[in-house]
Amino acid sequence: MSTVASTLRQRTVRSLTWQLLGVGGQQGVAFAQSVVLAHVLLKEDIGLAIKVGAVIAGVEALTAFTGEQSQIWSARGTERSYLDTVFTIRLLRGLLLAAGLAALSPVFAWFFHAERYQDHLWLTGLFLALSGNSLLDALQSPARATRIKAMDFRRVAAGDFGGALLGTGGAVVLAFWLRDAWAIVLGQLLQTALRSSVSYLVAPYRPHVRLERESLRELRKYTLGAAGVPFLMMLIMQAPFLVLGKISHDATVAIYGLGEKLAKLPDVIFLRVLSPVALPAYSELKRDLPGLRAAWLGAIRAFLLFGLPLTITLAWIGDALPGFVYGADYGGVHGLFTLLSLTGGIAGLTAVTGPLFWAIGEPYKDRVAQLFRCLTIYGLGIPLAFQDHAVGFAAAAATAAAVALVFLIVYAVRRLQVSMREFFAASSAGLLIGGGMLAFLLLIDAVHEPHGKWRILVGVGIGGPLMLWILLTRLLGWRGSRATGANVEPGV
Repeated sequence: MSTVASTLRQRTVRSLTWQLLGVGGQQGVAFAQSVVLAHVLLKEDIGLAIKVGAVIAGVEALTAFTGEQSQIWSARGTERSYLDTVFTIRLLRGLLLAAGLAALSPVFAWFFHAERYQDHLWLTGLFLALSGNSLLDALQSPARATRIKAMDFRRVAAGDFGGALLGTGGAVVLAFWLRDAWAIVLGQLLQTALRSSVSYLVAPYRPHVRLERESLRELRKYTLGAAGVPFLMMLIMQAPFLVLGKISHDATVAIYGLGEKLAKLPDVIFLRVLSPVALPAYSELKRDLPGLRAAWLGAIRAFLLFGLPLTITLAWIGDALPGFVYGADYGGVHGLFTLLSLTGGIAGLTAVTGPLFWAIGEPYKDRVAQLFRCLTIYGLGIPLAFQDHAVGFAAAAATAAAVALVFLIVYAVRRLQVSMREFFAASSAGLLIGGGMLAFLLLIDAVHEPHGKWRILVGVGIGGPLMLWILLTRLLGWRGSRATGANVEPGV
């Protein structure tokens, strides 16, 4: 292995470790927040707040700006002129979006109007308040991307965790004080403001308002290549709430939304842990085809080793988990959590491959995959939602994620010139471990099917130690050393 490749590998493993700690901490506090909300607020208020957020996110995604990704991809991404241009575009976009969303708030309120809101909620006000979220997000430090580009994830992870911890604390206080949908909306604004503020501790920078011509030209080229992807991703991520929010009850939206937070753990881990690290790592290798191929196959191997057992564990535990965490009402939709877990696992594998095309300047390939995913989730999801509400839509979401995965895998195999032998060699260990674990869990069901808390204990008792061992020894390389004290190479 060359010195350059070895150094990159060491930096990647170190970055993954920091991201795992940071994202793990964030998910821990987010989980605590969702538990508090589930026990303090009514399901109807939680569902309403989710719907409001989905609509705002939809309009924001129409004008999404991929500034951070372009900074990581571009050779000029760390220059002051480039950073100032990115900041200025974000600021202008945030101002225009806030004004547009504020003007549209009465229209959104009319669309989702229901008699039950009149007595205790000003629906227009909820949309009006959340319209400022994009402006708060635009104020973040543009230099944060330079930390990611340099794979300096220690500060990024610590800053993100600190912002999440403060924001969650404020959101919990608001929940106990207000006890309605306003608590979630104002909590979201607080969390965004804190995240932007903390970004200046992570990456100190004094931005200036200016638009440099060469930077604009480069940003325009990259953004056009990625045009539509953020909007498609928004339509996909918010599809359950846009569809179920219109044809079903707010309580159903809350059950789906909170269940999804638990079930999408594999997706979150690989989207927020591996993807930010993979993007700059892939970018450094974009002119080294053998190195890029090896890095992608290593990422596939890492997901299957860890993400597949995690997905199987969550799917097998099923509805017992949300029922235990959030209360019996949240685990009462039979089969929902298993389908959501499958969706999270499949989406997690797409999160390994999607960044590859962004890093090498070909995001349009990700756009094609997400377009077919979007068409599938709505084309199949709407009729199934009318037939079987949350469970039907969850089945459509799992199918749609699988469609996108097939497109991305085929594109990657062709682009990187990966042979089937190489692909299956990278996949075999994870598939064997995952298949063996699934067979063992099904055998337990055949002998004596556990329920409720016992099912959770059995699933965690079997899957937990296995995944911890894989994480420490096979992914992060914490195998210890021989008596001689020799360094051990990570096993990624």
